[in-house]
Amino acid sequence: MILTRAEIPWPLARDPYKHHTQIWRLFPGEPKEPRRTGEEPRQGILFRVEDNGPGRPARVLVQSNRPPVPADGVTLIGSREVHPKPALGQRLAFLLTANPVRTIKDAEAEQKPGKRRDTCRVPLIQEDQQRAWLARKFAGAAEIEAVSLLPHQPLFFRRGNRAGKLVTLSFEGVLRVQDPAQLVGLLENGIGPAKADRYGARMLAVLAGLAAAE
Repeated sequence: MILTRAEIPWPLARDPYKHHTQIWRLFPGEPKEPRRTGEEPRQGILFRVEDNGPGRPARVLVQSNRPPVPADGVTLIGSREVHPKPALGQRLAFLLTANPVRTIKDAEAEQKPGKRRDTCRVPLIQEDQQRAWLARKFAGAAEIEAVSLLPHQPLFFRRGNRAGKLVTLSFEGVLRVQDPAQLVGLLENGIGPAKADRYGARMLAVLAGLAAAE
């Protein structure tokens, strides 16, 4: 896997939806994500916004299967190839940014023209729910020994005529490896819902920066 740091200029960074578009320009020819479930191998990119202050470029960390190429308007700071090799029982520090959600029955589905399914995803906002979500995602791969929750400000965006909001947070803590291969799979495929389109929630989760904890 390849990790890349890049910057998106403020005029484009002010709308979170445009983050996806600009980052995708670094990978011309990348096909749309075909997978339908989190168990299938990922074939796209993941990214985490690390800094997006008003009036400043957005700094992002991108995880990909191939190197990025320069694109006008996006600044490439640097890239490196990484080969994570966690060991059974090893304690590791981790940082994960995600949008924890749960799927519920959409009571208004019948009143929404063109609605293809009668369920929808809603964000988990209670801390105990968020911790439980994290434990479920790592179940079998690693035990979460300690974690701090760092909420982010909601991100508002527009997609055509539709307005949207993303509720994300970062989990920072220490885990103990239970299944190295399964943990590497989480690193490669991301944590959270998988989408079939390239702007889906799969891009909002990236697990990176694993380092041995003292």
